[in-house]
Amino acid sequence: MEDLKDRMKEFALSKGADLVGIASVSKFAGAPDGHRPEDILPDARTVVVCAKRVPNSVVIEGPETSYHNMMTSVYHELDVIARKVAIHIEREGGVAIPVPSDEPYYDWNPDRLHGRGDLSHKHAAQAAGLGRLGKNSLLITREFGNRVNLVSLVTNLDLEPDPLVEEELCPSKCMLCIESCPVRAITDEQQVDQRLCRSYMFLKLPKGQIIESCRECRKVCPIGMK
Repeated sequence: MEDLKDRMKEFALSKGADLVGIASVSKFAGAPDGHRPEDILPDARTVVVCAKRVPNSVVIEGPETSYHNMMTSVYHELDVIARKVAIHIEREGGVAIPVPSDEPYYDWNPDRLHGRGDLSHKHAAQAAGLGRLGKNSLLITREFGNRVNLVSLVTNLDLEPDPLVEEELCPSKCMLCIESCPVRAITDEQQVDQRLCRSYMFLKLPKGQIIESCRECRKVCPIGMK
């Protein structure tokens, strides 16, 4: 299966992914009920995770409109990549279900304004060796820091998993993301109060559009800056 794995990863990269990793479904044993790969595909064996970078300049310097447009664009591109990879896997004789890169998803708590995707892309990416979670719960990659978005595919192909990232990408003494949060939504390491975060994350424009604007904890992370 190594040749198949290499072909699949090369295909995903050729279609626009910046990083691709492979995780065994055994890595998801501790996921909440309803959010495991087998809940999406009963005979799931492997999760494929693709990452696409968001330009540093847009995150750090860009106005809210540029940032929102870029995030929307990257999510769309990831879903297109996942569709193409799913078709590629089908041609190789497998079954593959792409998980939406952002919305929609089923799990929503209206009181806490807390949502969970059908599969946690960031935990999948960590399990697939693309990086490690930082204090603000976002995935940090060696190459691009936390300025990436993610998409996952669940497949019945038994592919060799990639090794985990062992080094601590988020320095233990660094508190930049926690200190930068305007509403102190990062309540504990890798824990974010979504109600607080969402209360500040979105901006209503004069025309009435609601856009994603806050990205302070992404701005200040020094990992992946060139």
